Amino acid sequence: MNAVRASAFQSHARTPLVRVDNWPQLPAGFTLERVSGVAVDSRGFVYVAHRGEHPLLCFNSDGTFRAEIGADVHRKSIAFDLRSATPVPMEVRNWLHGLHVDPWDNVWVTDCGRHLVMKFNPAGALVQTLGRDGETGCTDHLFYQPTHVCVLPSGEFFVTDGYGNSRVVKFTAAGERLLEWGTRGTAPGEFHTPHVITLGRDGLLYVSDRENDRVQVFDDQGRLRAEWPGLHSVDGLHAAPDGRIYGAAGLDNAIVEFDASGHPAQVWAEPGFFCYPHGITVDPAGAIYAAEIAGNRVMKLVRASQ
Repeated sequence: MNAVRASAFQSHARTPLVRVDNWPQLPAGFTLERVSGVAVDSRGFVYVAHRGEHPLLCFNSDGTFRAEIGADVHRKSIAFDLRSATPVPMEVRNWLHGLHVDPWDNVWVTDCGRHLVMKFNPAGALVQTLGRDGETGCTDHLFYQPTHVCVLPSGEFFVTDGYGNSRVVKFTAAGERLLEWGTRGTAPGEFHTPHVITLGRDGLLYVSDRENDRVQVFDDQGRLRAEWPGLHSVDGLHAAPDGRIYGAAGLDNAIVEFDASGHPAQVWAEPGFFCYPHGITVDPAGAIYAAEIAGNRVMKLVRASQ
């Protein structure tokens, strides 16, 4: 990790964000805990990953509940904080981390306690699993607390094996390893917690290198194309349908809209508004969804002018 962290994000936005009331509407007896991810499919369905009971849920765009995904698949485990030299065990719970919807509306999640990548089809059935449950490693078939997935229109996909291994791994659609890049470090192309990977409209891959306070930009062969430095602890990252890149900075309780050069064009960080936003997505209508770890909630936000 960098010896000196970047400066915290400061709020500056042209258009305020307004929270949509009564979103989402949870079934009786359901509670959100430590919400880690949110994603939207082509039908407008919104998926939410969290770390309590019933950890993967699907909602309509108006917030009404649709379904639980993978109820017979998810189970509790233990994850470790690996940012220091000695791993620190955390509590036993569901440890879903990354959430991604691919071009065919398959839903991908990473479980950083079980070291797994799981793919569910649009009907909610588990159709592919990578990794071995509870086993760590740095091989073609083993991960160490993987953080996120990004699928290309070709079907090839990338996994940020982010907490334990500090690498990005590229796979065929069938799950065969093609290549990988990255080791622990601060030099260009190295990582300290590659946290989320997202595909830009320009065909490039944007990776939030969280503990190094930057976003790194690569082509699909792992060649570094750009570095966006000085971005304090960006957790979530999402390429919106209009091409803009958005980030969620949990430590600063901020949502960030970046310009094409990686500078913060707008920052929403009003005191008391967010409570550790960890995941972020934007739907085709421009609504922003923020998944909050400390707030134990997911919010749907629209610009005040909308």
